[in-house]
Amino acid sequence: MNLKAKIGADLSFTRNELRETDEFLSTITSIFISAKYFGLPSYGGVLAHCYGITLFLLLAALEAGAVWKIILVLGVAATDGRGLVARLSGCVFYGNALLSLILTWRFISSWKCISVLWTLAETTGGLYFPPDLKIKRRVIIVTCNFIICAIVEHVMSMISATGLDIPPEEYFDRYILSSHGFLLKPEEYNIWLGIVIFVLSKLATILWNFQDLIIILISMGLTSRYRRLNKFVDDFVRLEKRHKEKAKLGTELYAQVLTWRRLREAYVRQATLVRKVDQKLGKLILLCNLNNFYFICLQLFLGLNQNSNMGVINKSYYFYSLGWLLFRACSVVLVAADVNLHSKKALSCLYCCPGSAYNVEIKRLENQLTYDFVALSGMRFFFLDRQLFLEVAAAIVKYELVMIQYDNQ
Repeated sequence: MNLKAKIGADLSFTRNELRETDEFLSTITSIFISAKYFGLPSYGGVLAHCYGITLFLLLAALEAGAVWKIILVLGVAATDGRGLVARLSGCVFYGNALLSLILTWRFISSWKCISVLWTLAETTGGLYFPPDLKIKRRVIIVTCNFIICAIVEHVMSMISATGLDIPPEEYFDRYILSSHGFLLKPEEYNIWLGIVIFVLSKLATILWNFQDLIIILISMGLTSRYRRLNKFVDDFVRLEKRHKEKAKLGTELYAQVLTWRRLREAYVRQATLVRKVDQKLGKLILLCNLNNFYFICLQLFLGLNQNSNMGVINKSYYFYSLGWLLFRACSVVLVAADVNLHSKKALSCLYCCPGSAYNVEIKRLENQLTYDFVALSGMRFFFLDRQLFLEVAAAIVKYELVMIQYDNQ
């Protein structure tokens, strides 16, 4: 069998197999469709959009109230004994929910355009890459685990806020006054206001977790695409090694060079796709990382200054909540950093290509992968790579040391 026929037999795939690569797009679209139930109506109708606008207005009113309470504390007009840290935390929490609603809504609305570009990157170029048959299952597993861990953390926070020794009829009132004491005094509380705040707090928690989940899932899809491209390069280099002793002339030489050119163009399309996603997702990445950084620092600071006589329930919640925060923040950075890592992994395969098969298209692909920096970013203020993970960890440690020193003065 000649090289041209071998390429077709070893590295081409049928149209039916190619359709399986669309499972990632359809799975993500299904998740975005379900998001209309917690205020993200891009795939919903008129009622879903009215629901999203109402949620936006209520969150804006709640955030305005939290900001006003901070102003009162700064003006020494508050007398309820609540510190600035508690009020600031509530303000940041609902501010994040408000911004997350806006940015996530915008990203989901742009998903149809991104899906078209994603599909073109998959189907254009004449090369059919092996489908990632496990990507749908991985997305579902990650989403389900994310939901379960988030529910457990929130239930523990509710138990920690009230304790277990409370009559059921008093639970709701105590929970609202305890968890939202930065916003309400006991004399300002009524049951209807409590119900509204209760619902908004749950939706704000969902939005907080969902913004992290979106970044993780989209990064998984981009990495999967790079992994498939890299596997194709690896297989093709192995094929070149098996035929390195055979001279290639005419049609065979043209087929070889054409395949490498199409591979290089596939990497160009993939880099373009990553930059398009980064353009739409960058603001959400920036918000997500800033928010996670703030709450990790806050939890560590409160843990270092907490009372040693805390009950078992409060201690369990503190450690689980801190662990969940750290896990989410690390997952966002590390999974997104895989996009940058896999964008250059094919270089090691290209360096092993035999000299008899080396051509100008391989050289161009090497230069392209070496000098073209591809990564997701937070509006290009920072890029999500492995180095960022260490930089953030060092910043958290320095922040805690400064806060401890300041607190001891």
